[in-house]
Amino acid sequence: MLLRTIIALCVISLSASAQLFNGRLTTSLYGFQGTDTALAKQTYMRAYENIYLTAGSGNVSFNMNAMVSNDFGSSLVTDPELRISSLLVKVRKVGGLADLSVGRQFIYAGAAYGLIDGTLLNFRLWDDKIFVTGFGGTNVIHSRDLKSQWIGDNGMFGGQVVVAPSEQGSVGVSYVNKRKIRKPYNAVRLDSLFNPQVIVVNSLPLAEELASFDAEYEFAGRVFVQAKTEFDFDKEDLSKIQAFTRIKATECLNATVEYIFREPRVAYNSIFSVFNVNSTKELEGGLEYRPTATTFFFARFANVEYVDENSQRLAIGGTYDLVSATYTQNFGYAGELNGISLYAAYPMMERVLTPTLGLGYASFKHAKEDPSSTVVNANIGVVYRPVQTFSADVQLQWMQNPQFSNDVRLFVKCTYWFNEKMNWF
Repeated sequence: MLLRTIIALCVISLSASAQLFNGRLTTSLYGFQGTDTALAKQTYMRAYENIYLTAGSGNVSFNMNAMVSNDFGSSLVTDPELRISSLLVKVRKVGGLADLSVGRQFIYAGAAYGLIDGTLLNFRLWDDKIFVTGFGGTNVIHSRDLKSQWIGDNGMFGGQVVVAPSEQGSVGVSYVNKRKIRKPYNAVRLDSLFNPQVIVVNSLPLAEELASFDAEYEFAGRVFVQAKTEFDFDKEDLSKIQAFTRIKATECLNATVEYIFREPRVAYNSIFSVFNVNSTKELEGGLEYRPTATTFFFARFANVEYVDENSQRLAIGGTYDLVSATYTQNFGYAGELNGISLYAAYPMMERVLTPTLGLGYASFKHAKEDPSSTVVNANIGVVYRPVQTFSADVQLQWMQNPQFSNDVRLFVKCTYWFNEKMNWF
């Protein structure tokens, strides 16, 4: 039914006087040598074809983002794989107030996020100072094919209201109710006489029911404050509190502070919900310095509190023109890590040819008394773009870690962009 609706709306959109088509075709090839389940060497050569298409006329538009992949170096049961991330029709300014989207689409509205096959309705009221969003549909399974289940067992619905009385600030509330069906499975259990028997186990759907409150405000272009909290109806408790502040000290220097309290987001009725889980509290402060348009430096330090332990992390880095570098360090209860990464690109021939180089090194261990392990990686590549509508990328990747002493991989990608205006009807 949903697919028929999308096709019908597409026909309506194409029946207008002029149609605008634009999109992108990307062909990729990723090859490497690994091991199968029997630890035997296996060559993998996986090819991908990604299609991104937008077609529109007037207030009606169609959007599709799909990818098909297949491995030509080995035989996989699931090949070829088709993953559809977006397949929808959008009608803008319905009644002069609402935008309607029907089809496969990603929802991000306060506490709600996820991919659904369904409907999204956005209202703009009171001179675009009040935004009302409502959505509902079936959850898309991990393979992202076109299979679906009944919305009552495998659905997500909810909404969000955002009030923005001025350009400086806004407040919003949201609600989401999400269910994920679980397939029955066979298990061996003992009967009353302790004889083994096979039974069918039917589990309750995974459940999430959340509400959130969001607020943000900018004071005189100097201080930006953002806050968010989430409430879990199934657990009857706050699941997340987040606050962020950016202070503009000078035209080039910003200071940031962020606090996050969160409970692990575990679906109700899942096997993990029966275990004791503990919340974490995280406080991070940072500095951002941008003296020119092509130069940016940053430094951030965070402390994470667990029940009886804590850990810290440090990140320092920057970008200057075509070169970027980052140093990271983690220490404490979550383990110890020291890492550095470098990346450089050098456009040549008026950006027709751009060589790239990346280097990385990391040393880590789970506890202070454990021996250290190291990971070293490097990549070298080139981007060829003779015209604006076509580019070709080639990258050779190498990595050495405790599991692989010499891991070499090849990545090739070609992209074609198109933009056409037609009058078919």
